[in-house]
Amino acid sequence: MDNEVVAKSKKTQRLSGNTGGIHMRSTSPEKKRIKPAPHRPVPALQCYLAYGAGLSIGIVAWWFLQSRQIVENPYLIGLAVTATCTVVVWIFSIANDNSSIYDPYWVIAPPLLALALKANGGGGLLGAWHPRQIIIIAILIVWASRYHIFYAWSGWRTGLVHEDWRYEAMREAPLPYWLNSLLGMHLFPTFLVYFAFAPAALVLISDPMSLSDLGIWDLLGLVGALSAVTIELVADRQLRNYRETGEYNQGGTFRRGLWKYSRHPNYFGESLFWVSMVPFAVSSGMLSRHFALVVTGPALMALFFRFSCRLMDLRSLQHRPAYQEVIDEVSAMVPWRPKRKQYDVQKESIH
Repeated sequence: MDNEVVAKSKKTQRLSGNTGGIHMRSTSPEKKRIKPAPHRPVPALQCYLAYGAGLSIGIVAWWFLQSRQIVENPYLIGLAVTATCTVVVWIFSIANDNSSIYDPYWVIAPPLLALALKANGGGGLLGAWHPRQIIIIAILIVWASRYHIFYAWSGWRTGLVHEDWRYEAMREAPLPYWLNSLLGMHLFPTFLVYFAFAPAALVLISDPMSLSDLGIWDLLGLVGALSAVTIELVADRQLRNYRETGEYNQGGTFRRGLWKYSRHPNYFGESLFWVSMVPFAVSSGMLSRHFALVVTGPALMALFFRFSCRLMDLRSLQHRPAYQEVIDEVSAMVPWRPKRKQYDVQKESIH
C-alpha cells in the first residue's frame, strides 16, 4: 500500500512538471547555457578586398571567356563567372578563417549579373531595352536594396567578429573544413541563386525586338515580386523590434504581425520573390523552350527555404522552450490561419 502511494505521488509530480513545464524552464536559473560563439575577427578592409578582387577577376573572366569564344551562351558565361567570383571570396574566407565573408554575395551578385547579361546578350546596356527587361532589373535592385539598407552588413563598417552559426555547425562535418566551405558554404548557395535567377536571365539575354508585349503574366510577376519584398521588409522590421524587447531576451516566442500566421514569413517572401521570376519567362515564351531551366531553379529555392525552416525550428526549440507550441499551431512558411489551441476545442465541446 505504501509503495502504491509513493508511485502515485511520483506520477503526480511528473504530470505537474509537464503542465506548463515548458514555460517554467524558461525562467529557471538552471536554464541550459548557450555556448558562446567563437571569435573569428575579420577587418573591414579584408571584406572590401575580397569583393574588390572578386569583381575585378570576374570582369576579366567574362572578357576572357567571351573574347576567346570558349563559351558562347551568355547565361553559361554568367554561371562560370559567378562561380569564379565565389572562389575568390572563398579564398579570403579561408585566409581569415570566417566563411561569413560570403554572406552578402548572394544579394550583391544577381543585380550585377543581370546588368552583365543584358550588356552581352540583350542588345547592350546602351541599346534597345524591352519594358520587361527594365522591370526585371528594377525589381532586382529593389530586392537587393532592402537587404543592404535594412540589414547593413557589419563587414562593410566594422568588420566581422563571429561566424554565422550555420557555418560553425558545418565545421563539424566529416569533410575537411576547406572543402566543406567551398562546396557547402560558397558554391552551393551561389549555384542555387543563379539557377533561381534563370527565368529572369533568359529574358535579359534575349533580343528586345523578339520579346512579346507586356501582358497579364508580367503583371503577375511584378505584383508577386513587390509583394515578396514588402513581406520580407515588414517581417524583418517586426522581428527586429521584438528582439529589442525583454520578452525576447527571456526566451519568449514571437506571435504577432506576420509571425502570427507563419513561423518564417521572411523565408516565404524570399521564396515568393524567386518564384515571381517565372511569369516573366512565361510571358516571353520561354516555358516551352526552356521548361527545366525556367521551373527547376525557383522550385529548388522554395524547397531549400522550406528545409531551412526546419533547421531554424530546431534551433529555436533549443533556445526557446515554449516554441513547440508555435510549431504545433503556426504554419511553417506559407502564411495561414493558426490552428486552434487544443484546450479551446475541448472547452467548446464541453459547452
